[in-house]
Amino acid sequence: LHSNQNPDDLEFVVWCLSFFTGMRLTTTEAGFLDATPVEPGKLVDFILVGCNLSDAVQLALDYLAAEAADPRASKRVSAVIHALFLAQCPQSLPCERFQYLDMALDACFQLVACKQVKTPSVPHARRIEWICTTLGLPVPSWADSAMGAADLATVRNDAIHEALFFGEPLGFAIYGGNTQGQDTGTVMLQMQALVCRLLVAILGKPKIGYVLSPVDTRQVQVLELHK
Repeated sequence: LHSNQNPDDLEFVVWCLSFFTGMRLTTTEAGFLDATPVEPGKLVDFILVGCNLSDAVQLALDYLAAEAADPRASKRVSAVIHALFLAQCPQSLPCERFQYLDMALDACFQLVACKQVKTPSVPHARRIEWICTTLGLPVPSWADSAMGAADLATVRNDAIHEALFFGEPLGFAIYGGNTQGQDTGTVMLQMQALVCRLLVAILGKPKIGYVLSPVDTRQVQVLELHK
C-alpha cells in the first residue's frame, strides 16, 4: 500500500482488516471505546481458511476501486464494522446492543439500496428481508415479513421513539422481555451473525459458502475468500 497517499483509503483497509481478524484495530493513538478483545477472532463468527490477510486487503482495495465515485460507501462499511464491534462491548446494555446492531443492519440496507437503478422505498419492517433477498441470502425467521419482522420493527420504534425496550425503560429489560414467552434469546446473536455475512457480501463475495450459511447457530464458520 506504499503507493497510496489517501489516508482515508488506508484507514478503510485497517477497518476491513479489523473485521477479518475479528478484533479491533485502529490507526489512532487511543481509538478504543471502553473494552475490546486483544485476541483475534473474538468479534466475528468465522475463521479465514485457504486465504490470508493479504486477500482481505485486496478485497478492501477492490471495493475502494469499485466505489471510487461514492466515498460515502467506504465510510458506511467502516460504520457497520464499528457498530458491530460496539454491540459486543461487555458494558453495553441489551437495549444498546440491539440499537447498535439495528443501525448496522440499516447501514447495510443503505449500502445495497443506493446501488439499485431506482432507490427502493422499503419500510423498516421489511428492510432486512429485502436486503437478504436482493443479495440471495436466506431470510432469518425473525426478519421474515410473514413471521417476526413486524415485531422487530416494533422493538426498534419503541426504543428509538419512546425510550422503551420490551415495555420497560431502557436498561430494565433483556431482549424478549423479562418474562419471555418464547425463545428470543438468540435473536441478537443472529443479528450479529447476519451483519458479518452482509459485510462479506457487500465487500464483493455474495455467493460464497459463509455468506449463505445459517445464522441460527453458535458454530464458528469457515470463510474462504477465494471461493
